Amino acid sequence: MQETRQQILEFLKRHAEATVQELSDELRLTSVTIRHHLEILRAEGYITDPQVQRCNRPGRPCYVYRLTAMAADLFPSNYCGLAESLLAALGGLEPAQRGAVLQAAGRHLAAGGATLPEELEARLTYICTYLRKLGFAPRWERDAAGREQLHIYNCPYEHLVPQHPELCQMDEIFLRELTAAKVERLSGAAYEGEPCIYRITWPEEPAPQ
Repeated sequence: MQETRQQILEFLKRHAEATVQELSDELRLTSVTIRHHLEILRAEGYITDPQVQRCNRPGRPCYVYRLTAMAADLFPSNYCGLAESLLAALGGLEPAQRGAVLQAAGRHLAAGGATLPEELEARLTYICTYLRKLGFAPRWERDAAGREQLHIYNCPYEHLVPQHPELCQMDEIFLRELTAAKVERLSGAAYEGEPCIYRITWPEEPAPQ
């Protein structure tokens, strides 16, 4: 990120919003230069279009700029460190307590899904779409008997799973809740480059197509 634009973003992060004049005073640059950088940031999707705001003095209205949700990705985050700390705390629980937490986490992940379609192909498409949004890179296959298998080619927690294999247990719970079906893990470890393969058995399994 170019230095002046980085400074503008940091100012908006600290103050939530700013006018061209406020940015000009802060960075000691002309308003023309500030507007040039604001236009670039706006085109890149990091700041909003200028919004009219009532000024404390009479005259022309003030226009303020704010960060967009997309700009949040430009600032440091520590989600992985947070997850590592929570998982370390989880490891100190009794097995029954740990299982209850994983069960709740799996159900929470599945809760964002909607009611599954009745028609099989629509159901498979919906499940794949939902998993893709969560970063799983899924694909449906059928085995020699015509039963559905779910292949997962990306593990969203690949940096955590080697030290915390209980996340795989959470995923099985999540998939069971999401599909409303029996889920059996057959093989694989997506975090090691091999797809995780699950056999999905529906409560009333449709005939192979």
